[in-house]
Amino acid sequence: MTTIQLNGTPSRVLATVALVLSFAGVDALAQAPTPRTTRPPALPKSGTVPAEPAAEERVRASIKAPPGFTTTLFAGPPVAMYPTCVNESPDGAVFVCVDPNLSLSTLKGVGRVMRLVDTDGDGHADTYTVFAEMDSPRGVVSDGRNVYVMHPPTLTAYRDTNGDGIADEHTDLITGLGFDLDFRGADHTTNNVELGPDGWLYIAVGDYGFIKATGADGKQIQHRGGAVVRIRPDGTNLEIVTVGTRNIYDVALDPFAHVFARDNTNDGDGWDTRLHYLAPGANMGYPSLYQNFRTEHFPSLADYGAGAGVGSLWLQDPAWPAGYNNTLFTGDWTMQKLYRHALTPKGTLYGIQQDEFLSLPRPSDVTLDGSSNLYVSSLAGGTFTYNSDTVGYVVQVRPAGVSPQREAPVSKATTAALLAALGSGNAVHRMHAQQELLRRGAPVATVRALRQTIADATRSAEARAEAIFTLKQMVGAGANDALVQASRATDPRVRETALHALADRTDQLKGVPAELFVKALADTDGQVQIQAIRGIVRLDARNAAGALVPLAGSGDQALAHLAQNALASLHASDAAAKALDAPPAIRDGVLRAMALMHEPATVTLLVDRLARTTDVAARAALLHTLSRLYNREPEWRGGWWTTRPAHLGPYFDPTPWEESPRIRIALVSALLAAKGEEFANLVTDMAFNQALPRGAAPLLAAVTVSADPLRASLIDAMVGGTKVDDTMLAIAARLDAKGAPLHGAVALLLAGEGTLGASAMPLARTAALDVQLDPTIRGALLTSMNQVSGPEALETAADVFARLIPVAGGAAPGATADPVETAWRRFVGDRRRMGDLDYFITMARSGQPASRTLAFAVLAQSIRAPRTPPAVREKVAPVIDAAWSDPASAPNLVQAIGVMRLESQYTEKLAAYNQDRPK
Repeated sequence: MTTIQLNGTPSRVLATVALVLSFAGVDALAQAPTPRTTRPPALPKSGTVPAEPAAEERVRASIKAPPGFTTTLFAGPPVAMYPTCVNESPDGAVFVCVDPNLSLSTLKGVGRVMRLVDTDGDGHADTYTVFAEMDSPRGVVSDGRNVYVMHPPTLTAYRDTNGDGIADEHTDLITGLGFDLDFRGADHTTNNVELGPDGWLYIAVGDYGFIKATGADGKQIQHRGGAVVRIRPDGTNLEIVTVGTRNIYDVALDPFAHVFARDNTNDGDGWDTRLHYLAPGANMGYPSLYQNFRTEHFPSLADYGAGAGVGSLWLQDPAWPAGYNNTLFTGDWTMQKLYRHALTPKGTLYGIQQDEFLSLPRPSDVTLDGSSNLYVSSLAGGTFTYNSDTVGYVVQVRPAGVSPQREAPVSKATTAALLAALGSGNAVHRMHAQQELLRRGAPVATVRALRQTIADATRSAEARAEAIFTLKQMVGAGANDALVQASRATDPRVRETALHALADRTDQLKGVPAELFVKALADTDGQVQIQAIRGIVRLDARNAAGALVPLAGSGDQALAHLAQNALASLHASDAAAKALDAPPAIRDGVLRAMALMHEPATVTLLVDRLARTTDVAARAALLHTLSRLYNREPEWRGGWWTTRPAHLGPYFDPTPWEESPRIRIALVSALLAAKGEEFANLVTDMAFNQALPRGAAPLLAAVTVSADPLRASLIDAMVGGTKVDDTMLAIAARLDAKGAPLHGAVALLLAGEGTLGASAMPLARTAALDVQLDPTIRGALLTSMNQVSGPEALETAADVFARLIPVAGGAAPGATADPVETAWRRFVGDRRRMGDLDYFITMARSGQPASRTLAFAVLAQSIRAPRTPPAVREKVAPVIDAAWSDPASAPNLVQAIGVMRLESQYTEKLAAYNQDRPK
């Protein structure tokens, strides 16, 4: 715990204040080119793809592939321009999503899915058709009959019934899964779709989330933020798989339906490019858990720093060399790489290695076809918006020694050949064969053959898993007896897959034995345990909840997390409460589960237990849980939290509920009775759990040390308050006047606020300008003042920052160690100032000298980037140009330029100014 001296009085300072200070680098406003109003050219519905040797040479020169691999330009503009996604088809065609809008443009009617065919196998597309047209195509996958396209907010199944390569039928499977172009460009919305070996369509949802996604059967789901959802190909059984991702663009599924994704960074808030194993029922932690509650979410496999994850693929093809076969591949837009990852099972997770496979400009997606060809789409030349008709291409990559012989058409294969292909070492061949077998119904001989494969211990785990998934899809609950038997197999992958399939359809659970899953909780394999937990939840086996309790305290964080979530899903507060006398690990695990159960029965159990508990550690654990339960997330009504949401957690939008008054009584009583270290720890924990304001600890500590008579009133006012309200401010103002220690503690209270309202600004102003206060405290307080909203608060903040202008020619921006100057530069450079330009233009023209200097610093900063939007430059540049000829304004402009280190951008103007100055 950090300790800061408050004018001689030591006070424990919330680690949250350090978190407030951690906003040291305000990300620059993402400057995108002004969207064009012109539209991309229309294409004939079908045609040939011309050979482009010169373009191919340019593309090859920009790509670096490992030795032993060949690359060809499969297709480029205009046929395959702006390729946002790419996928293969069992008939050998390649589907390419074309979206000239890219991230931010909102032109309607410009998206399409192209069907490309390489007729001679030379790696170049020869013919194309415009298969279908829609806005914002972000994902495409074909099962040989239907082509599923994710074009937010809709997932649609398209079908070509006459064989001309153009869809003539379509059915919407999901509506409302994300947002359309009326909201914003397609960046951060719902992305790619993949078909899993279990027959589900898995969809990568970006951080817009979805307010009311509705399947074809009427089932609805809602989630705020990133997630993975899935649905049956007929539009039924829509459900959420995993939550807590940031902005994943794609998912990859291995032969056992394990889901992986490479996530996107949060631009400096501690969430970097993460590689996830997305277990069912997991919360990956974004945005509310990853920063301050790192043991409470499902762990990611790796953190790779800078980057932006895009397409991904699990490649299993014996034609590919050792080290590349049976491997996860992920793309990164920022790093401009396609990586391969070797995974090694490690408990419920995987040890992972990352190696560069392919280097190319701006990759977007990747797929493998049935003839061992890898296709990678590139958005080379693209920006954030539609800017030309020469952006992007698709390349084909293949091992040099592999024959270009094609996969035989599955539609013409015999059933025997298809059953044999289910045992192939090639995952694409298995999937193609599975889908064709399912189209042929459930002949007795086929069902019998699948059962034999499932039971045959000499077959590979992949072959048996494919047979399990195929049989389950083919005969539904009629497969359950074979799956029960397979759940006892020696091979853990077979056991896991059998459990997965048994509980896979919530409409096919009749007769599935819960005891099978309870027994599997003790399996030695982590993935089997995951499926056991999942199965108990899907069966709603509340009488089995007690079996989950030991796992809730597991030393394996991933396993404990899933078990805790499962207990909460089962509303198993009674089962959890029975373990409160268990060893601390299990006790804390079940309390974490109870913290997810916002139910009166849970609160009753905890309050009653607290009343008869005297052990300090046990009381602390109970109070921690009650603090967490004080708030909950409210019903989401659709507001987006933008690209950088509040991340301190544990809630994004903490809101009291019906049991909060009862919890508050218990928390107030505990605080009034606690002393010394117990009090300090309780205050810190309550603040982290948002049952107290973030910066409450120093002031509560100070009034406790001084035995101030306002202590009880302050505790009563603060408990349950996420933000400092007017009641707290009134007490704080009285305390602030009582001397230096309390003055510093009040400053820290305000510094802990994410943003300060107008009523807090007078107190904040006094402290921020107090040079006797520790600069760290002042810097933290100024950081909070930076977040102000509303004209009155902005006026006060601007007045404060105008009095704190750094010395021109001092340390370079970003190099200063002075927290006050750091906060000043953060204020000037914050992207919020782009919305305040009119205010600062007025200030530059009419303010006092110091205010003019601040205003010119903001204005000069707003146009310093070459890619400043023209509308901003057109507004600001004339104000700066006019100031050079104004004797009153010019000195302040020059001072601002020096402070901001922008002399190189105004060399001629500065020279003329200096020449004209009186000597």
